[in-house]
Amino acid sequence: MVAVGTSYSQGHQGQGDFLDFGDASLEVKNRIELYPNPAVEYINVEIKESDLKSTFIILHNIIGNIIEIKPEKVSENKYRLDIKDLPAGYYLLSVKDPATKFYRTYKFLKR
Repeated sequence: MVAVGTSYSQGHQGQGDFLDFGDASLEVKNRIELYPNPAVEYINVEIKESDLKSTFIILHNIIGNIIEIKPEKVSENKYRLDIKDLPAGYYLLSVKDPATKFYRTYKFLKR
């Protein structure tokens, strides 16, 4: 992927090809960290370099059924979910923001 407005040139050096991006910086936005994994009592969700406006966190069991659980907002862009009463197994956690059209799903193991 090339950042919008960035020009690049393809060159040759030795045996391999490379792309020269000049002074362009490639920003990484909305990095999601989910920990601990595997989890026992709580799962933490941290969003780094965030530009999300209205974040929703949705929890599904492995077959896709939504599990009603309210995330606790620990700090700006950091949430904690109490999962101690859930049965052991794999779960899918989705982070969604309709305003920015951001949608990512992550798998974690509850022990």
